[in-house]
Amino acid sequence: MEPDLHDQFLEALERKYGARDLVTSRFGTSSFGDIAKDLCISASQFSKLISGTATQGMYMRSIENIALLEKLDILEADRNALQADKNQLREDISRMRTGINRKVRNKVLGYGILAFLAGAILTWLLGFSEGLGLFARPEALEHPLTRYFDADFNTAYDSPYLNENEVQEYCPCSAFEGVWALEAEYKLPLPGNKRPGVYYLAKSADVRMKCAKSQKSASGAGNHLLGYEYLVNEIWVDTEETPLSPTYFDKETKTFTRAYHELDFNTNPKFKKLATIHSFFINNFTITPDSILRNGEPCGRFATDVDWVLAKEYGVDPRYILENVLADLTTTDCNKIPNPFCDPNDLKEGESVIGFDCYYTIRTENLGIGRGYPYRKAFKLIKQNYSDNLLCECE
Repeated sequence: MEPDLHDQFLEALERKYGARDLVTSRFGTSSFGDIAKDLCISASQFSKLISGTATQGMYMRSIENIALLEKLDILEADRNALQADKNQLREDISRMRTGINRKVRNKVLGYGILAFLAGAILTWLLGFSEGLGLFARPEALEHPLTRYFDADFNTAYDSPYLNENEVQEYCPCSAFEGVWALEAEYKLPLPGNKRPGVYYLAKSADVRMKCAKSQKSASGAGNHLLGYEYLVNEIWVDTEETPLSPTYFDKETKTFTRAYHELDFNTNPKFKKLATIHSFFINNFTITPDSILRNGEPCGRFATDVDWVLAKEYGVDPRYILENVLADLTTTDCNKIPNPFCDPNDLKEGESVIGFDCYYTIRTENLGIGRGYPYRKAFKLIKQNYSDNLLCECE
């Protein structure tokens, strides 16, 4: 963690809520519990942030969410100011019962239109921010199952995680329970389109892992883990429609070229973003002392921020990509990996990673390269539900 992230977090809290009071555990008039709710995190996560023991990712997300809350405060203040102006105008109009001249009428009309337009713009920003990606509320950035997995410990709810009296029985999967995230972005070409140059960019994956009690093995060990994954990805179009091979893919070695790995869609002007894709996926992990196997199935996806003009110009059908191309991507072939955590006590928040080498192809067309396009998808442990000593043996 960067040494100043903790200080930046505390400064952001004081800027938003007021000076910190160590005696009452408050920032201004807001308690730690109230602030945790505003940031959509648990009390235990907030305690780690305050004490300086949280991960770099936790600090960065929390600082960003505080900035979003401050933007919403500014918008709310602007709306209140406009409402006050409108109320004053109504009072002025009520006093102008007779003798009002054209100049005054035009002024009143101008202020009224200004107030109406400002209110309409504010409603648009707040009401459609999630779909447009502007001033998104913190809750819009959450995993869909946050309310079920991450409620405050004082909240009346039944956690899907194991109870403390169950963790030894379901070892080793009990050590994997908690919050995981995509370790790094990855990109893939999307074949199956009429013209070349369409790409998939995996931006983030927010995962909640829990033991699968219904699949407990006969020996009583917890070898089965479920991962509920919320993915945010993007579709990009190469406006120059460069063929994938040989510039970006070597068919002889069946590997991507250096030029492909160095592609940055955001900074390369020939690439334009077509859409943002939101997906939900259920992973099923089988954990043994020497290996981890990942299987799963999609549970639906939808597109936002679709550039329909771009789609029409380059002959790309977003619906076809959702229903056919990405449907195949979520049933790709992944290799079983060696288990780097045969001793589950080796798992560490912010450090531990499980990564899978996978291959992607399209069932409806022959790519002529055998198994498919290679890529790596890896998950990093962000927050572990249970981290005390586990007693299952590593053979």
